[in-house]
Amino acid sequence: MTGLVRCAAALVLPILLLAAARATARAAPPAQRILVLPLPPTPALDANVARTFDARLLVALDDSRRVVTVTPSDEPDCTTTGCLAALGAAADAALVLSMSVVREDRGVTLFGTVVDVKTATAVRRVELDRVTEIALAKQAPAALVPQIVGAPPGPPVLGIAAVGMGAAQTAALALTDQLAALHAFKVLPLDGTDRSTLTHTAELTVTELTIDTRRHLLCTWLEGTLVGTFAITELGTGRVVFTKTVTATARRRAHFSSRSEMNDLLIEQAVGDWMAAFREARRAKPAAGKS
Repeated sequence: MTGLVRCAAALVLPILLLAAARATARAAPPAQRILVLPLPPTPALDANVARTFDARLLVALDDSRRVVTVTPSDEPDCTTTGCLAALGAAADAALVLSMSVVREDRGVTLFGTVVDVKTATAVRRVELDRVTEIALAKQAPAALVPQIVGAPPGPPVLGIAAVGMGAAQTAALALTDQLAALHAFKVLPLDGTDRSTLTHTAELTVTELTIDTRRHLLCTWLEGTLVGTFAITELGTGRVVFTKTVTATARRRAHFSSRSEMNDLLIEQAVGDWMAAFREARRAKPAAGKS
């Protein structure tokens, strides 16, 4: 009798698993096809940077699993919504993404339009404001995905970028570790090994870092100042949800300290101030919602 029960269970279990898999497949709608047009040639952007951006944007969109990308066989000269919709229909796509780049004072700004093929209307506007060419080629593709296809389901995913190297990079690494330790959302490492779709990006900029030697009475002192800004942007809306500029200062006897130690001290103080402000903003948010 026990053998019959085991045999029946062995037969029923695969059938149940197959039925569940079919139900899941029926519940999940097929991903829409999106025709992604390459950035048009422009003096505002190096051609190699543009092609790198195009390639990484296709990868980021496919990684989102929200759409299936298709590309044109040539580079069409098409800007109106009617023309873009016709291109999408010819490619059997539901959506068309068209983008352009404009050179501005502090970098380049990317503008884009997502066109619905059936209605021949713009359903989304995309904008990435004043980024460097390096950031456009590396971080921008993943940052644009929520604007193009909407925010992914699930908890927030934060990607942190440091503007420049040195102190900004060191502070960004420290903030990455401390924000991840909160366990409130996913924080992606700066090395790019995790390609999860972002919901938010954070930018850290150090605008001033000075360490001067000053003589006071009989002693020589090292006096340092660090000024920096940490800002978090919600990618789906482009809204800045947190921003804080801090000024860290330190003063130590030159005989007992060094410039390297002063640099570490200033970064540690700045990171502490940013984290304190972030925690305070998180505590204040529910209270603001109740009022």
